[in-house]
Amino acid sequence: MANLDRIANVVISLGTLAIDEKSFNDMLILGSHVLSTNRVLVITGADELLDMGLPATDPLYRAARDVFSQTPHVAQCYIGRRQVDGATVTVTKAAVAEYSVTLKWRDGTGTQQSVKASYAGLQADDEAAIATGLAAAINGTAAPVTATATAADIALINDEAGKPMALSVAGNLEMVLAASAESATDALAAVNGEMSNWYGLILTSRVVQDVKDAAAWTEANEKLFSTASKDPNIIDSGATSDIASYLMENQYFRTSAMYSASADTQYPEAALMSNRFTYYAGQESWANVQLAGVAVSPLREGEYITAKGKNVTTFEMFRNFAVTQGGRVAAGEWIDVIRLRDQLAEQIKVAAVGAIVRATNSTGKAPYTDDGIQLMANAIRDPLDLNVRRGGIAPPELDENDQVIPSYTIGVPRASQILTNDKANRVLRDLKFTARLAGAIHTTEIKGSLVYDF
Repeated sequence: MANLDRIANVVISLGTLAIDEKSFNDMLILGSHVLSTNRVLVITGADELLDMGLPATDPLYRAARDVFSQTPHVAQCYIGRRQVDGATVTVTKAAVAEYSVTLKWRDGTGTQQSVKASYAGLQADDEAAIATGLAAAINGTAAPVTATATAADIALINDEAGKPMALSVAGNLEMVLAASAESATDALAAVNGEMSNWYGLILTSRVVQDVKDAAAWTEANEKLFSTASKDPNIIDSGATSDIASYLMENQYFRTSAMYSASADTQYPEAALMSNRFTYYAGQESWANVQLAGVAVSPLREGEYITAKGKNVTTFEMFRNFAVTQGGRVAAGEWIDVIRLRDQLAEQIKVAAVGAIVRATNSTGKAPYTDDGIQLMANAIRDPLDLNVRRGGIAPPELDENDQVIPSYTIGVPRASQILTNDKANRVLRDLKFTARLAGAIHTTEIKGSLVYDF
């Protein structure tokens, strides 16, 4: 049978490339835990951490609780693991029952291994005897962990410090983790190396050096970090040694700070980020937000002014309601503007790459002509139009003379204006745009008068 290609040879190329785009609505809580050997977990509710064995008093649970207590709140939250190399397991009650510790680690090939060490409590056993028996069972496994019993406590030490170690207990046992020796910088680098598609960062630690390290790392890695502190120096106009002053002095554009008298046990910054991340970048303001499950901080007006001067966000009571005040990063810019800028840059980057790759694979190339340059201009225009619709960029408006003020302008060079050397190097320069921010109203001043006649 003859081939139809003799008469009609049809070739269809695909111009359907979809490029993964970074998320600007996902947040990560970094905390010390031994729930998993992975650096990143994802949860859709705080109780999932309790189900994995985390106590309700743990800072990681408290932060997750405040994330999911908001209306609305993010659909999911990433949990980042800061390395822990030791723990103390305490026998809380002697009983005729099973006491067990499940240990997980990764072998030399990276494959996860798991083993369960158990001890059956006897009628004659007290807490110390059970601890001794369980420690012996742990040491009898292949797990790279050394267990030492002292009275009712079992000290567990990771024999391969710095390598993943996960622990869970069952029976009348309680576990307290050793302090992490890993810096916040190293932990964040490891977490981001395993999974980087998150944007907002919450740190469970309130240690000043950890906050400083996280702020520096965030600035270099294009994320958004929020922290809180109850340090009274933050609202002291004469103090300059507090964390808020430090962040402002270092002009961090990707870190925001909150003052909260309850920062030791609550995470108002996690609550605020969770609520705001339910909106597209640019749609939201971080001031005048109502939060649930978070204690207000009563401030005198002078203390609020001091906090405002240090670009600190507060959560205060106004008559019968409470809202946030502030909403700036440490360097003074609005948080929503930073988030919008980051998302818009990502959208334009993805659009430009997609346009070049699709043109190359459908028509052979993106030509260095006026038409080819317009392909790149459209890569700018489409994301700008999207953000006009979403409300981050202002819509077209009229000035006092009824002349249209555009939402944005794009500067597009003609092919004839391009330097020969740039054409030879196949580099397109001088594409520019200016867009008007929609902004947000935080306060208002209204003046009026009362008269008998007009």
